[in-house]
Amino acid sequence: MINSISGKWYPKDSSVQCAAQLTVAKTRYEVKIVSSETGNDSERHQNITGQWSQVTINDRLGNTERKLTLTDGSLFTTHNNDAIDTIINSNKNSDTASKWRLRLHRHETKMTSVLTMLVITVVFVFSFIKWGIPWTSQTVAHALPQQTGEFIGHQSLDFMDRYFLEPTQISDAKQQEITSRFEARLKPFGGNDNIQYRLHFRDMSIGGSSLPNAFALPSGDIILTDKFVELSQNDDEIDAVLLHEMGHVVERHSLEMLTQNSLTTMIVILVLGNPDGISELATGLGTALVSNHYSRQYETEADEFAFNRMLKIGIDPQAFVDILSRMEEYSTVAENTEDGNKSENKREQETKANDEAVEEDKISDFLSTHPRTQLRIKMANRYSKCFEQKLTVCE
Repeated sequence: MINSISGKWYPKDSSVQCAAQLTVAKTRYEVKIVSSETGNDSERHQNITGQWSQVTINDRLGNTERKLTLTDGSLFTTHNNDAIDTIINSNKNSDTASKWRLRLHRHETKMTSVLTMLVITVVFVFSFIKWGIPWTSQTVAHALPQQTGEFIGHQSLDFMDRYFLEPTQISDAKQQEITSRFEARLKPFGGNDNIQYRLHFRDMSIGGSSLPNAFALPSGDIILTDKFVELSQNDDEIDAVLLHEMGHVVERHSLEMLTQNSLTTMIVILVLGNPDGISELATGLGTALVSNHYSRQYETEADEFAFNRMLKIGIDPQAFVDILSRMEEYSTVAENTEDGNKSENKREQETKANDEAVEEDKISDFLSTHPRTQLRIKMANRYSKCFEQKLTVCE
């Protein structure tokens, strides 16, 4: 058993340093003052004694000096960490918290423990991102009052009008026709009386290409771009897309997406300590809404909402597939045109070609907002067969 540990002793609230010896016996300790750093024989200190269980011991950090705060407030320090650990572990009167910290330190210094905790941490983080964040965002989004969605929607629309959207070139008569039909034909099937739906017509262009798009804000504001209206060949195609966007509003997909982005950004800020992420989050809300890259689950929920309403209203769900297919075909042509233009000017304008490549990626992102997948087509065909059978509910 260790009888004595060499170290230094400091009186309470003093920088005076004295050589000392610490002895622990059962429930009590004693610090024997050997000499003072001043070497002044007139400076005397009595030995310090007290209950060992009342001594506060700081956590071990490698081989750095260990600090023990004694019962009278004075301090004893030593580099003999192993001796202190032995006393803590062998003396039943040692502080319980100190024993737990000692065990933790031992685990931290073992490679197997470190690797095990690393695996547990990775699994926890992955599980939280995959299941925790979606569940949390859904709970939060559906708990928020509609006023919150209206505030975010109005702010986002102002943001997009400044940076993304241009005034529409669609005639007032055409706008009025679409709006009136929406009010009379679709709005009664909006699913929530608290939502104030409003249609907005805007032009959206990137890299000189006009983009066909339609997206909804959490406030109930739905934006239709000029190219989308131009590509639509009949009223049912426009109304089918409007019903799809209404589904996003009712299911609060925008709020869920924003909540997920916010949670993810905040986690990154907490982990990496990047304060600039706060401002990036604030300016990125409008961008996330305008790009409108919903997950497959969100798109499926909005599709089901739209298809069910189409059966009740009398719209063939095939109209939804037709307009999405036409938008995809336009996307392909636009991308091929961009590729051709870039090839012709490659040697003459290398810098400009690089910029166009970036713009082209942006165009692809925007035009892939509503991807044409076999799953969505299959669902639309199933509802279309129900429509042909004049059913209002498709099992």
